[in-house]
Amino acid sequence: MKANSLKILSIGAAGLFVLTAALYSQGIDTRTSHPVMTATAITKADAEKKYPPPHAGSYPTGTRNPHDASGVVASPYPPYQQYDCSKVAHGGLVLDVRAKKVFVRP
Repeated sequence: MKANSLKILSIGAAGLFVLTAALYSQGIDTRTSHPVMTATAITKADAEKKYPPPHAGSYPTGTRNPHDASGVVASPYPPYQQYDCSKVAHGGLVLDVRAKKVFVRP
C-alpha cells in the first residue's frame, strides 16, 4: 500500500513540475503580466511643473517591443507597465499613472 501511494505521489509531483515548467518557459506569469493601458499624453509645461525630470533635464525614453502591436510602449519605470501610445506623437511625453512619472514615446 505504501509503495502504491509513493508511486502516485511521485507521478503527481512529476506532472506538476512538467506543467509549471511549460508555463514558465512560455512566459505566462500572472504576477507580472499587466493589461495594456491607454496612454495619457501630457504637455511639456505640465510635466515640468508636476513631474520634474529625474536628472540631466530630460525624461527617459520608453521601450518598444518589435513583436508587440504598433504603438505599444513599455514604461522605463517599475513595474514596466505597457501603454498604447498610438494616439501620442513620436517624441511626445506620456504619464505613467502607476509610477507617477513621465517618459518619452520613442
